[in-house]
Amino acid sequence: MRNNILSILLICVIAAPFTLYAAPAGQPELPLPEDDVLIAPASARLSFAVDDVEPRLPSQYLAGRVAVQLILPESTGAVDPSMEDWTSAQIEQIVAEAQAALDWWRDRLPDARLEFDLSVRVVPTMYEPIRYDLAQERRWIGDVLSELGYVGASHFEQAFRMLFDLREQRHADWATIFFIVNSASDDGYFADGRFAYAYLHGPYSVITSDGGPYQTQWLRAVIAHEFAHLFGALDQYSAARVSCDQRSGYLFTPTTNSMFNNCGTNEPSIMRELIYSFTIGAVDTSARHQLGYRDSDADGVIDVLDTTPVISLTATLQETGRRPVVELNARDIPYPSPVQPDASINRISAIEYRVEGSDWQLAIPVDGHFDSPREIAQVELPLYDGDYVVEFRAVNTVGNVSAPITQAFSVNGIGPGPEYRIPEPAQIEEARLVIHLQAPADTQAIEVSFWRDFREAIRVPYRPEVILPLNIVPSLTNIQTIPTIYVRFIDSADRLSLSYALPVAIPEPPQYAVMLPLILR
Repeated sequence: MRNNILSILLICVIAAPFTLYAAPAGQPELPLPEDDVLIAPASARLSFAVDDVEPRLPSQYLAGRVAVQLILPESTGAVDPSMEDWTSAQIEQIVAEAQAALDWWRDRLPDARLEFDLSVRVVPTMYEPIRYDLAQERRWIGDVLSELGYVGASHFEQAFRMLFDLREQRHADWATIFFIVNSASDDGYFADGRFAYAYLHGPYSVITSDGGPYQTQWLRAVIAHEFAHLFGALDQYSAARVSCDQRSGYLFTPTTNSMFNNCGTNEPSIMRELIYSFTIGAVDTSARHQLGYRDSDADGVIDVLDTTPVISLTATLQETGRRPVVELNARDIPYPSPVQPDASINRISAIEYRVEGSDWQLAIPVDGHFDSPREIAQVELPLYDGDYVVEFRAVNTVGNVSAPITQAFSVNGIGPGPEYRIPEPAQIEEARLVIHLQAPADTQAIEVSFWRDFREAIRVPYRPEVILPLNIVPSLTNIQTIPTIYVRFIDSADRLSLSYALPVAIPEPPQYAVMLPLILR
């Protein structure tokens, strides 16, 4: 059902006459891309594109890490005469223009935490793509994607399959494809007069290497414009005939800056005009909202990233003489979309628990890494005999914290809890780290780590004063910049204690007095 909602509610922009934008003084008047926003058929949105674990389509909103694949078709002459051939200089220029467009978007949307992974592939095809029109794109696009190993009922399905692989391979949140068609020996236009178009929310955009009338020198502006369509933004120039109340994007917001029927705003925008807006860095409010860039509660986190984790707990049956073991399930709840599958790109960054006012303890995921919107952790609670109330919570990558849950535990058969104390901060003295501790005499050892998850932990016999050389952890470049270390005790039965966050007192650099001679004339 979710696969069909997007195609039902998103309305394709109606074709309109080719018009000119009256550019400001000093800027050329160039035709805008005609009817360049299209909708991929719903049947191509593969069933595996949305699942119960992580329902994300390839490009739902513009935030996070985006894998961008440039595909440069190279005709082999097998079907059509080969009229266009990529040179290394052309390829370098195309990549530079694409990178400039991506950098432009990163600078426009600073709170979107954008990171782009741009790659380029020259792929052989039997066809000469510049000879074809939109209605025939399936021939050469399907052929190119087949060359890359992707099959499907349509070229759209092939493209979606590639996007899901690309996103996984590049460890990205989203993935997009740009087919850049060589037009160096042509007039920069396809057979139907188009030179650039994109499918709303993907799977791809198609642009000639000359960018039609914009030529290669302004290809970056054309790519930036079409890139916005791939993430939900609509055109705003009059010829696009987009009404003020036409909605789009993950947040399904109206196009309030459209020129078509006098919406009441007149903001410069890359969605209204290309060269001048690119030059001055202009993106209007409604286009930003359609891309997902809106901060409704003004907390500095845009809505699509302002998600909240939840946590649940399953406790195993406790046995006498055994510590309780719990399984913690944390997942991030996406900011809801009215029309698309709800999707979060935030990860669970911590699963924590604390015992009646102790420091928050970190529970390690079963796979060893916090790298997913869903994480499972199993932890043996370091408790001794007694009754306890333990609090649990999850934290996501923007720092939002779940509502805590609590669970009561009764422990017996282990023995009373040892009294552990760390009376003062750790000290750095003469290239050594000095830690003073107080624990029962039969305490077996301590573990020291410079990370909360106790990776690369250093285990040493317990002593009231523990002295470690500063070079004990080779992976640290400068231990003197570490403000906190983590310590836990190991009792006589080899049982771990809770961990303690211990501040490190960094010595002040020595002050030197410089004596200058006083010269009297």
